[in-house]
Amino acid sequence: MGLRLLGSREAAEELTQDVFLTAWRKAARFDPQRGRLSTWLMTIAHNLAVDRLRRDTGVSRPHLVLVDQVPDRPAGDEEYVLIERDEALRALASLSDAEKRLIARAYFRGMTAREIAEADAIPLGTVKTRLRSALIKIRKSNELKEPS
Repeated sequence: MGLRLLGSREAAEELTQDVFLTAWRKAARFDPQRGRLSTWLMTIAHNLAVDRLRRDTGVSRPHLVLVDQVPDRPAGDEEYVLIERDEALRALASLSDAEKRLIARAYFRGMTAREIAEADAIPLGTVKTRLRSALIKIRKSNELKEPS
């Protein structure tokens, strides 16, 4: 994810170090009842990458990359994990158009829940509830295809 968002191996390696440093400092905040460790680490990575993009480019929002534009495999010899395109498309197909827009704004454009709430003039709690519901739908769609 770091390579895909930041565009260079060096930036992705630095991001990985920052993620583990942040996780170490905030270890007490991790609650296994709320989710998996990998999900928590990926959230930290995503937030740090978006912050770095905003700082480095001077742009308040990184550009949106559509899921169907993600390449089937990485170009060159870079080694990194890329969510399978078909899997992502299937997961997104389980969402309504409103949920897709919400997920895109939060995870691909890097908008915070507060920014979305202000832009749509709706309560912050409503945005958080809708995001959580959409993520649960995505998780369930992935569980359906995976053997138990």
